[in-house]
Amino acid sequence: MYNVVVIGQGLTGMLSAIWAKEEGASVALVSQGTGKIIQSTGVMDIFPGSDAGMSELIREYQIKDWNPLLVESGIDRFKELMIRLGNPYQGKIEQPVEIVTGSGFLKSTALYPITVAPIPHRGHVVVVGFQEITDFQPTYVAENLASERSELTIDHFSISLGQRSLRTMTQLDAARLLEQEVVRKQVISKIKAKMKELLIRKPDLIILPSVLGVMNWKTVWNDFKTELDTIITEAVGMPPNATAIRLQEQLQKEMIRLGVRQYANSKVVGSHRVNQWIESVMARNTHNTIEVKGKSFVLATGGILGGGLEQLVNGVTETALGLEVDEQGNLVNPCENLFLVGAAQGIGVTKYGITGGIFSILSSYESVIKNSYRLQVGGEQHDKLTRNQL
Repeated sequence: MYNVVVIGQGLTGMLSAIWAKEEGASVALVSQGTGKIIQSTGVMDIFPGSDAGMSELIREYQIKDWNPLLVESGIDRFKELMIRLGNPYQGKIEQPVEIVTGSGFLKSTALYPITVAPIPHRGHVVVVGFQEITDFQPTYVAENLASERSELTIDHFSISLGQRSLRTMTQLDAARLLEQEVVRKQVISKIKAKMKELLIRKPDLIILPSVLGVMNWKTVWNDFKTELDTIITEAVGMPPNATAIRLQEQLQKEMIRLGVRQYANSKVVGSHRVNQWIESVMARNTHNTIEVKGKSFVLATGGILGGGLEQLVNGVTETALGLEVDEQGNLVNPCENLFLVGAAQGIGVTKYGITGGIFSILSSYESVIKNSYRLQVGGEQHDKLTRNQL
């Protein structure tokens, strides 16, 4: 019997599990795969692909009663967590900034790791690619960036990592190679030599693909920043992104450190309910089916893209617990001890059925605070709790 059972281990699932554990609850996390976080960029948008701010978030999600104190404390708690995990995030949700993507176009985001920097409107930028990596082309990146930042002076070139591979090398492969000191020093020396050849003096910013290490990223980032004596930024692009892999592995390690019981590679195939109360879920792995009992349950299986909701010819279905949902994926008869986070809240949370990282953070935080309150005062008091009371 656990106080909290979390279903799904994307960003919302892992944050929900970590924060519930920090509140003193016994926590289990049931997951079928690795979660969609590894297919992300590791930055926290308000809306994916939008420059909307927090007021637009509230209006789009129709969250009229979301307490500003909850928003502020939720973002602060995420930032505090990432500082503790050694991967600080910067930015403000009311002041989204523009960062560069792997295609050279700009995207707006609210929170981002320190290996990512906003793109200035003026100054001198150098785009550096690697000959072994085919999905980051410096010429293409520079041309697209110039179309968005006409007042920037932009140089670009490619160098070799000096390493061979029997398959096409990804940015994640390069990130792991650059954790080797010998490879890293050679690459930095080549960048210096190329800039000298092109008569490039100290630029304001150097743009790299997402290659600044995985486990030992701090050393890689610091060496590039110190040796090249300028600001370094990673251009987030198509997965796998080292920025997202870092975040995923850090959250995984924190769950282990805190003692979250993980049922990995286990598909939730049903639940045992009494009226509107979930008593347990059935999790099937390759060997058997396990009953996981809990006082509260957090559904963090994502929306259409995450697989938690499925769009069929005759409507939308909820895939984990077999719950009844309407055409927007909203629960018809919500269970009293079930909390929905992120895109599991239904297609209606955005018009596209996709939630940004900020909504994932805040909905996870809200569920933990509500759950903590319910466990303290008793389940019968749960319905009296509103966002304004938080």
